[in-house]
Amino acid sequence: MDITTILGVAGAAGLIFAGFAGNQISASLINMHGVVVVIGGTVVATLISTPLKFITRAVTELGCIFRENEEASLEKLIPVIVNLAEQSRMRGLTALKEADAGLAKGFLGRASTAALEYNDTKFVRQVLEQEINQSVDDMNEVTNVYRTMSVMAPMFGLLGTLIGIIGVLKDLANPESVGPAMAVAITSAFYGIFFANMVCVPIANKMRTKVWLDVRMKSMILEGVLEIMSGSMPLVVERRLQAYL
Repeated sequence: MDITTILGVAGAAGLIFAGFAGNQISASLINMHGVVVVIGGTVVATLISTPLKFITRAVTELGCIFRENEEASLEKLIPVIVNLAEQSRMRGLTALKEADAGLAKGFLGRASTAALEYNDTKFVRQVLEQEINQSVDDMNEVTNVYRTMSVMAPMFGLLGTLIGIIGVLKDLANPESVGPAMAVAITSAFYGIFFANMVCVPIANKMRTKVWLDVRMKSMILEGVLEIMSGSMPLVVERRLQAYL
C-alpha cells in the first residue's frame, strides 16, 4: 500500500470529523443543490471533453494511487539484471530467456525478448524507447482527466452559487429567507473548491509521479539489457544501473 496516500485520506477524514465535532462545519453545508451542480456538471463536462478510452483508464488506474509496486522497485531490480548479465557472460544472450516475464509490468521480459530476436542494440533501443514514450503519452492523457476535473469543478461551484443567488434575488421581499438562501448558494463554491483541491489535484499529481517512476524503472531496465547485449562485465552493469537510484 502507498502509505502517503493512506495517510492523506485518513488525515482528510480526520479534519472533516474534527470540523463537525467542533461545530466548525455545520449541517448548513449539506446542500444537494451544490452537490448536483458541482459533481454532476464536472462529470458531464469531462465526459463530453474526453474520449471513452481515457475515461475508462482513468477509473481503472485510480487504484494505482493506493498501491506501492514493491516488485518493480529499482533496488530489487538491479540484482535481477546483474544476475542476467552474469549468466549471459557464461552462456551467451540465450540466458535472457530466463528473465521473469512478469517483472516490472512485463517490461523486463519484453526487453529480453527484443534483445534475443534482433541482437541489434540500436534497433532494440529505438523499439523500447518508443514503447516507453507511448506509455507515458497514454498515462498523461489519463492524468489529464483529473486535471480537467480540477479546473472544471470550481467553475461549476461558481455556477451553482450564481444559480442560488438568482433564487435569492427572486425572494428579496422575504428578508428572513435571504441569509439561509445565501448560505446554501455559497456552499456550491465550497464544494467546487473542495472537490478540486482535495480529490482531483492530489489524484492527478500522484498519478504523474508514478508515471515518471515507471519511466525511470523502464529506462534502467533498457540500459541494463543494452549493456548485456554489448557484453559488459556484470560489475559495469551494476555501476551503470546504480546511477538510477
